[in-house]
Amino acid sequence: MKVKKPEGKKQVIKSEYTERDLKAELNFYLSDKFIQDLFLLDEISLEEYRKIRRENIKKFRPILSELLL
Repeated sequence: MKVKKPEGKKQVIKSEYTERDLKAELNFYLSDKFIQDLFLLDEISLEEYRKIRRENIKKFRPILSELLL
């Protein structure tokens, strides 16, 4: 979301996320998709799925991690 000053001057807000943050986010979601597929194929149990997912959240620190726990 971009915020503009009411005086008419445009102010562009820099993204506060680094390339490393975005890579960690992507890696988390790819990993999560993979373990979801394993769960849906009955290769891992629900308990295992949840445990792996919690560990991935700790490791990758996705941007929305507070909502995922």
